[in-house]
Amino acid sequence: MKRLFIIILLLGIIPAAMAQTMRKATAAESKSMIQKINSMAASIKTISCSFTQEKSMSMLNDKMTSRGVMYYTNAGKLRWEYTSPYSYIFVINNNKVTMKSGNKKSTVDMSSNKLFQAIARIMVSSVTGKSLSNSRDFDVTMYCYEQHWTAHLVPKEANMKKMFKYIRLFFNTSHTMVFKVEIVEKNGDTTTIRLKNIETNKQINNSKFSVN
Repeated sequence: MKRLFIIILLLGIIPAAMAQTMRKATAAESKSMIQKINSMAASIKTISCSFTQEKSMSMLNDKMTSRGVMYYTNAGKLRWEYTSPYSYIFVINNNKVTMKSGNKKSTVDMSSNKLFQAIARIMVSSVTGKSLSNSRDFDVTMYCYEQHWTAHLVPKEANMKKMFKYIRLFFNTSHTMVFKVEIVEKNGDTTTIRLKNIETNKQINNSKFSVN
């Protein structure tokens, strides 16, 4: 279950990707890019969207595809819900993580669980790209493409390092928001998350952050 929790850490806003030339950003470019991303992040109060997630297994040719919805507020609340082909809900609210799979529900107090503190911190900060300034969790390298930026994040936290090789966040240069997330695990499995129907700074009913 811990692997599932961490796989859903990162979110993205996805348009169609195009093959583009890549180069590593200079130190000055990286600083400017991260400042612009953080400025956009500071302006976002809420995000709601739908998503598609593809899981590619290193030992198999098939991809596993799932779909769902996400809701976020800058008060630190987040709901990540899979709706197809199975039902699974992960909610962060009031320093607690609540998970529901089918009819089974459990709640964890993050204040007494360091692993969930790390998971929640990374999830919430990555929603808007603030994870780029969190040197405690990642070593970050920025890259420039013709139409987007990419942040290559190598985990530093011990539990994350055991599971993941790296995470890549793709940013649209026009609005400096994440539009794609790729998570590569130690065993070579890859998870790609795409979101659509994005709405920002719209009111979200507080009931979205409770689990019945």
